Amino acid sequence: MVFIAVAVIPSCNIRYFENPEFGDIIFDSSLAIPVGEITYTVSELFEELNDAGATIGTNTENVVTLTYQEELQSQSASGFLEVLDQNFSASVQSGTTINNPPVTVVVASVELFEFDLSQTADEAYDSLFFNGGNMAFTVNSDINADIAYTATFLSLEEGGAPIVFAGNLSAGSSGVVENRQLAGVKGKFDVDAAGDPARSKFLIRVEYNATITPSSSIAATDQLSFNIGITNTTFDRVYGSVGNQSLDVGQQTIDLGFFDNFDTGEIRFADPKVRFVFDNSFGFPIGIDFQQISSVSSDGSSTTLQGDVVNSLQVVNAPTINQEGQTIRTEIELNAQNSNIEDFLTSQTRQVVMNVSAESNPSNTPQVYNFINDENLLDVFVEVEIPLDVNMNGLAVEESVNFTNGDDLQEAKQLLFRIIAENELPLAGLVELQFLDAQANVIFTVDQRAAFSAAPVGADGRTTEAVMSTTDVTLTDSEIRIIENATSINVVATLTTTDAQQGGSVKFFDDYELKFRLAAQADVEINSNGN
Repeated sequence: MVFIAVAVIPSCNIRYFENPEFGDIIFDSSLAIPVGEITYTVSELFEELNDAGATIGTNTENVVTLTYQEELQSQSASGFLEVLDQNFSASVQSGTTINNPPVTVVVASVELFEFDLSQTADEAYDSLFFNGGNMAFTVNSDINADIAYTATFLSLEEGGAPIVFAGNLSAGSSGVVENRQLAGVKGKFDVDAAGDPARSKFLIRVEYNATITPSSSIAATDQLSFNIGITNTTFDRVYGSVGNQSLDVGQQTIDLGFFDNFDTGEIRFADPKVRFVFDNSFGFPIGIDFQQISSVSSDGSSTTLQGDVVNSLQVVNAPTINQEGQTIRTEIELNAQNSNIEDFLTSQTRQVVMNVSAESNPSNTPQVYNFINDENLLDVFVEVEIPLDVNMNGLAVEESVNFTNGDDLQEAKQLLFRIIAENELPLAGLVELQFLDAQANVIFTVDQRAAFSAAPVGADGRTTEAVMSTTDVTLTDSEIRIIENATSINVVATLTTTDAQQGGSVKFFDDYELKFRLAAQADVEINSNGN
């Protein structure tokens, strides 16, 4: 007799009542026979929320709490910092005019060149350790003489010494190209040509000897020209400043399926929280902007997160240079004290759109020495925590269950179902039963009636005593004949917490129980097997 059970639906989890195992039901023509007893804890009553992606547990007060967890996109070092291709060109003029000297003359020239590294934004490097890349050095001469050249790359070291290219160009040569792989090379960009501290400076010293024979001549404007091309750079470590750049945290939508159970009425949570956890191994602080976080309601309207936590840029801490290789955790909580989270999460909320933006070295933090290596990550987790500290006012829950007991009612002339509730919860429930035929038409309705009463709440926030209530459902012969043709029952439960209309919220503690004892009486004697 399925509809015995569903008549006492206490919450959104009505499936608990669909097939209770009470054994054979014996109806006596004169006595109400006990059928069985069901006991629910608060966690069991809300177990259906697991289908909506929530974890049901307790907080430090042992208040039952719904928790949704999501991981936002992780930011890797290679995805954050791009070392651009570099291209430097210059020339060294002879500065001397010599026409057909009587004897062979060697003219020496040397010059130190300083270039600025090309960068994506305002980053500034002290040093960079390459784990990939290629450098091509091209040298040409329009000097009508044999040239011996040496290029010393003061900003590129291997084994503690600068990289050196040396070679010869004959008069009229078309030039020379030399290539060098940069894996294992250290880039030093922390001094300028004057030897003063600087950043993102690339230094090269070029010198050459031109051999002028009696049959050749050079002019002061003749020159040795060169080009440096650095391509496909990847790094192992970078030191200095990465500047102010965006990090790709990404966007995540959290579906709050819990709220899909509620059709009408209102539910307000007294202490919801959204907690962001940032695990940062990058060597620079990160600014977090929550201005693009919004919730979407059942009618498609949107509510934007507001409050102090939004108005000011939040900061994710970073390891110092002495903590390189460590991960620093920062937790930022959105709560009722720093945001409009209570209006943000209501019974109409269906989704929360976590669109969080991040930037390196935010302006509201002191400048610190930066570092980054190819293993650095920014992992972001978000947790929506909703303790059942709530105000429910006329909250409607609707769901259908199958009804297959019509054949068992053929000989019944009158049926009485009695539900005795013992309730420790600060929650009252009204239930209406709509019997539907195979075409989903409502053919009979058991009007809304109280299924259980709310327990009173004491000064400490806990209920003071269990409340007993009794509900009878009587079906006449003509009503029984109608529901014989039903194939399903639409159960509409309306829930209201203690003192809800006065605006108060109540807490659902983990040890609260709701008990039902069921009894049945009929004017014929049958059992569940139809005997």
